[in-house]
Amino acid sequence: MSLNNRKVSKLPTSRIRGVLNSPGKLRNVKAPSVKRITPSIDSQSKLRNVKAPSVKKITSSVDSGRTTQRIPPAGIIKKSTTVRSRIQFPPPPPQPPSQTEILQEKNAILKDQIEQLVKEKECINVISAQCKIEIQEIEREKEEYTAEIAKIGGRVNNAQARKKEVEDKILDLKKKCEVLSDEKSELTSQVEIYRKEFELAQNSIREQDEKIAFNLNLNQDLTTKLQEHEYLRRDLHNLVQDLKGNIRVFCRVRPPLESECDDLADFKFPKEIPVSRKISLASTTTNYRGLKKERLKDYEFDQVFGPETTQKEIFNEVAHIVQSVVDGYNGCIFAYGQTGAGKTYTMAGPNDPTPETEGMIPRAVRLIYDLIQNLKAQCWVFKMEGQFIEIYNDTIRDLLSINLSHSNGTKYKTEHDENTGTTRILNAKTGKLNLDSPETLNRVLRVAAQNRAVAATKCNARSSRSHSVFMIRLAGSNDNLKESRVGSLNLIDLAGSERLSKSESKGDQLQEAKHINSSLSHLKT
Repeated sequence: MSLNNRKVSKLPTSRIRGVLNSPGKLRNVKAPSVKRITPSIDSQSKLRNVKAPSVKKITSSVDSGRTTQRIPPAGIIKKSTTVRSRIQFPPPPPQPPSQTEILQEKNAILKDQIEQLVKEKECINVISAQCKIEIQEIEREKEEYTAEIAKIGGRVNNAQARKKEVEDKILDLKKKCEVLSDEKSELTSQVEIYRKEFELAQNSIREQDEKIAFNLNLNQDLTTKLQEHEYLRRDLHNLVQDLKGNIRVFCRVRPPLESECDDLADFKFPKEIPVSRKISLASTTTNYRGLKKERLKDYEFDQVFGPETTQKEIFNEVAHIVQSVVDGYNGCIFAYGQTGAGKTYTMAGPNDPTPETEGMIPRAVRLIYDLIQNLKAQCWVFKMEGQFIEIYNDTIRDLLSINLSHSNGTKYKTEHDENTGTTRILNAKTGKLNLDSPETLNRVLRVAAQNRAVAATKCNARSSRSHSVFMIRLAGSNDNLKESRVGSLNLIDLAGSERLSKSESKGDQLQEAKHINSSLSHLKT
């Protein structure tokens, strides 16, 4: 195709927009082609036929003696020394257009074509910019559609997952329904069985109600009789105590120590029925003839306990005093004797007591607890309070005080109640100590044992240098009978009497021994 006949195809803008707005036809739209401009075949043949102007050699010859002159080619000047005559030639034919003119003509044609192509390029650039904008809009819409499709896909996946879960739950529920249906049938049969059992139970309850009513009436009659027998028991117990004597003296002989085996008195324990009441001290005398004769000096008590007697056996003989205290009477148990006779062991027990070696004090309090628990069935309510003091050098000291050294300077006052026949220490801190459990009692006894004054003497390695008094006050009430009881029990461990010549007490111990012997002489009086 020649350059003159070349036409540039243009696509109208409205048509391009219509194509771009329909995504289905977008793939069929072709961009306008830009053809490369090349010289046509005719022009190329013409160019080949164009010959450059030839420069002929001009020669001149001298005829008949004339000088011949050659004209050199254009651009070449040659000097000749010979001069010849000029030759006349015919006029040259008309020369074709030169190559420069042909090139200028082609250049003009190419400029026109370039201008036309530039205009087409500008038009194509405008169309391309519009296409880019529309393509961007289409891509943005595509992204939005893609995102929306992704969301819808996610929702579909979630819906499918939920559908799967719901289907699984439905299957589980169906299985459970089947199981529950089976259980329902079983429960129905069980309910029928239970209904029959319930009817039997109702009949049994009616019978039990009749028995309970009968037992309540019987219980009321028995309670009345029990109260009558309780009154009778108290009266008989009090009568027995009066017959035995309000004051009874028991004698206990401890086994000898290893250090005492060389010089022992010869004691004899005559057996009597029902209990042993005498202890005999045997001595041997020699008459003027040289004959030895054994003499017995008898000492009589309410009861005598030999060295083999246990703590339990001794407590069984004084337990009736504890019963009298619970009945609302006053009782007292105290140990008297010389130092080292075993008074503290009998009353409190050893430092590490066992159930077999416990003394009278813990056994008495435990018996009180047992008797109180038994009387709860008869609607009796008791409250037990205690005090633990010692009389050291004629001075009262509180053994349960936290700071015993501070309480040494405290002057305690005593109060005697004529109506109840009891004596109390007014300003002692332990005046309202509530002995509500055996554990509280054990704690009280440990504290008192640590605070009590003891010292070593020649007669006893651990001699008590004071009189200890454990006072228990028991108050009971019965709302049904409108009665009340108040009793007291004093458990006393007296300090041991000692001979100063044997104990060899000096200093403070000498002063303690004087106070001890003086107080014991007052007790004798």
